[in-house]
Amino acid sequence: MTDKIRGVIAVLVGVFALYQGYKIYTTGRTDWHVWLEVAAGVFLIVIGIWRFQRKPVDPTAELLK
Repeated sequence: MTDKIRGVIAVLVGVFALYQGYKIYTTGRTDWHVWLEVAAGVFLIVIGIWRFQRKPVDPTAELLK
C-alpha cells in the first residue's frame, strides 16, 4: 500500500477512536479508557495527515546528484 492509502486509513481509524471515546464519555465513564481512546485518536489523525502529505523519495534524484 502507498503512504496515501495508509494515511487515509489512519485518519479514518483515528476519527473512529475519537467517536468511540466520545460515546464512552457520554455514558458517564471518565476513567483512563476515555483518555486513552482520545489520545490514540489524535495520534492516529496526526500520523495519517503526516503520511498523506509526505512526498515519496525519488531514487533517481539521488543518483543524478
